[in-house]
Amino acid sequence: IIDEEHDTSYKQDSPSPRYNGRDTAAVLAQLHNAKLILGSATPSLESIYNCETKRYAMVTLKERFYEAANADIEIIDTKAERQKRGMNGCFSLKLIYAIKKTLDSGGQVIILRGRRAYSPIVQCENCGNIPRCPNCNVNLSYNKTENRLTCHYCGYKEYFNGICNKCGGEIKPIGYGTQRIEEEAKKLFPDASVARLDSDTSRNSSNEIQIIRDFAKGKINILIGTQMVAKGFDFKGLMLVAVIQADTILGQQDFRADEKALQLLEQFKGRCGRRDDKGKFIIQTSQPEHPIYTHLAGKNSKNDNIVQSLLEERKIFNYPPFSRMINIIIKDIDKYRIDQRSYELTSIFGKTFSIRQTILPANDSAPIQITGPYPPVIDKIAKEYIRHIRIMLKKDNNLTYNKLLLKNTISDFEKAKSYYGHIIIDVDPIQ
Repeated sequence: IIDEEHDTSYKQDSPSPRYNGRDTAAVLAQLHNAKLILGSATPSLESIYNCETKRYAMVTLKERFYEAANADIEIIDTKAERQKRGMNGCFSLKLIYAIKKTLDSGGQVIILRGRRAYSPIVQCENCGNIPRCPNCNVNLSYNKTENRLTCHYCGYKEYFNGICNKCGGEIKPIGYGTQRIEEEAKKLFPDASVARLDSDTSRNSSNEIQIIRDFAKGKINILIGTQMVAKGFDFKGLMLVAVIQADTILGQQDFRADEKALQLLEQFKGRCGRRDDKGKFIIQTSQPEHPIYTHLAGKNSKNDNIVQSLLEERKIFNYPPFSRMINIIIKDIDKYRIDQRSYELTSIFGKTFSIRQTILPANDSAPIQITGPYPPVIDKIAKEYIRHIRIMLKKDNNLTYNKLLLKNTISDFEKAKSYYGHIIIDVDPIQ
C-alpha cells in the first residue's frame, strides 16, 4: 500500500540509485504477483493515465471521513485589494476578518506560505544591490531571529548589519517568509497563540512533534508554516486554512508545476472542516483567473476538466506519461570545462541516435529527443556549476535498447574524457 502516492518525497534524489518508492513498489508487486494499492485524494497524472489505459483499476471513495462537507472556497485578488487599500502587510482585510471570526467561534487557523525565513531577499534602497551567496547562484534570505543572511542550499551564513557592502546604503527585507508572517500575525491577533512550523523550527524533531501536539490540543490558535502543514494532519478544531502569496507555488520552472500546485492546494483544503462543521479555504493571489484557482473554486464549466487539460498539454509536448524522461546532470567546479564537456556529450548523443540537439522538444515521432545542454534555474550550488541535458525516450519496442545505448554512451564518454564523478543520470525526474 502506497499512501499519498502522488507525493514527490517518494523520489530518492541522492545518492544513487535515484528510485521512486511508488514505482519500485509496482515492480515488486509484479515480481511477487502481489496486489498493489495506490492511495491519494489527488493522484498523479501518471497514475490517472495508467487508469485510463486500463493498466490500473480505479476505485473511488465518494464520501469524506466523518461525512465531513467540503470546505467553502474564497479567492482573494490581492492586486485589486491593494488598489482599494484592502491590504494590511501581507494580510488582506478580508482574510483578517475571516481569521477573527474563526477565532471568536473557538476555531483554529493554519496559514500556508511557500517560503521560510523572515524575507526571501534583502535589497539596498540606494543602489539596488541584492546580497547573493558566494557559493551558489541564489539570493540570501534574511533570518530575523538569528539576524543573519542565509543560503538555503549550501547553508552559508553571514551577519546582517543592514548596511550595503557596495555603497554603504541601507538594506531592507523584501517579501514575506513564514517568520515575517508569524510576526505580523502576532501583532494583528495579540490575544491568539501563534506558532510557526517550517524547516527552521523543526530542525529538532521533538520541537516539531510538540508544535503539532499543542495545535491538536487547541493550545495554539494560529499555525503558520510551509508545505509541511499541508500534509495529512487531522485537527478537529481546524476551521480555516489560508494560502498567502499562492502564486509562488505556481511560479516554478517545472513542467509539473500546475499539477503539484493543484495537489498541494487540494490536500491543504482537505485539512479543514474534518468533522461535523464546514470549514473555509482562502487563497490570496494576484492571478485569480488562473485555471487552477477557478477549478478549486468550482468556477470551471462541467466540460472543463483540469486534469484532462494538463494531460493534453503533456501530450502536445511529449512529456511523461507519454514518454520516458531522463535528466543528465553534469556538475563541475570549472565553468569552462563543464560547458565544454556538456556540449561534447550532447553532440555524441546526437551522433549515436542520428538526431540533432534542440532548444525546444522536437516532433514526437522521433525515438529520442534531446534538449540542452542548459543551465537550470539555480546553476551553481556549493561552488559547483550545473548543466542539464534532458532526454525524452519514446515508449516503443526499442525503449529498453535505447536506454542501454544511452547508458553505454555515457560510460564510454566518462572513460574517454576521464570525467568520472561528474555525471548523474536521473531517470523519471520529479521536476
